[in-house]
Amino acid sequence: MFGRVQHFTKHNISGLTMTTFLTAGGRIACKQCEGTSRRTKERCKAPAAKNKSRCRFHGGRKLSGPKTIEGRLRCAAAKTIHGRETREARSELRIASARLAVLESIGFAIGLLRGTKTRGRRPDRMGEVYPELQAMYQKLVIERAEHST
Repeated sequence: MFGRVQHFTKHNISGLTMTTFLTAGGRIACKQCEGTSRRTKERCKAPAAKNKSRCRFHGGRKLSGPKTIEGRLRCAAAKTIHGRETREARSELRIASARLAVLESIGFAIGLLRGTKTRGRRPDRMGEVYPELQAMYQKLVIERAEHST
């Protein structure tokens, strides 16, 4: 790419070796990337990006989020988990799932639904959803038990 690359090694304050590359006929000096390979556990042989300690493959070109205080506050206020959904949206999804599970269990109990039930464990928040409907269902089950005996 730049022709011949020359290496020379020196030690920094903590005793770690820092390799500096001279490329383009000795006109460009750059540090060696500090990234390591997950497979071979060897240090990366590529030159680091400008003013960075990593190469482009190990995150040297990547921006690491908002730089200003206003941007950081805005990001913290968003309360995002991984960018696509917020905690509030996840809570709404849990409640909707619990509602469906309650309606399904009541539908099967009164004979409105037939076939296989939804697989998997039941949602944790089923007790919080439709308490009046669940109370009516409990009364129905008790009445059926009394009539059958």
